[in-house]
Formats: sequence, C-alpha cells, structure tokens
Amino acid sequence: MKHILVVAAVILLATGVHAKAKTHHHALSHSAASGYTVYNRDSPNPNIGWHNDGSGMRVCHNDCDNPEIPGSGARCHDVNVMGMAMRECVTSSGF
Repeated sequence: MKHILVVAAVILLATGVHAKAKTHHHALSHSAASGYTVYNRDSPNPNIGWHNDGSGMRVCHNDCDNPEIPGSGARCHDVNVMGMAMRECVTSSGF
C-alpha cells in the first residue's frame, strides 16, 4: 500500500512540474552547448515579470512564483526523471 501511495505522489508531482514547465515564457539567454536557459534579463513589459521600478526596487507582477519568468535570474534545463521529461530550475546564486 505504501508503495502505491509513493508512486501516486511521484506521478502527481511530476505531472505538476511538467505542466508548469509547459507554460514557457520568453527564453532570454540560452546556451545550446550546456542546454541551460537563464532568465536574467528584465521583462520589457512592466506588467509581467521582474523589473526595477522608478525607485530602483526589484518588483514582480503576475506569475512571480514561476522561475521561468523574465528577470527571475533562474537557470533552467531539461531533465529526465523516472522516464519523464521535466524542467529543473535553480533560482539561488549557487549555480
């Protein structure tokens, strides 16, 4: 029974991660050699993504929890977990 619950939890988690990865925003810096996409440029649209406001503060609008939003600074790449294709993103400074 535990095994079934663990497998169901992994499938649900993988499905959620895959669905989030499909909402792919504009890739701003892509290195074909490494396979990583870095979202390090501010959003040109002040109503979407991360950017500096008039006072120099970093602000975000709409979908701010998504690491693949412009200006997030996330470094993302495709991974394969248990035979399922997913996106993995790192948002900390320790790439």
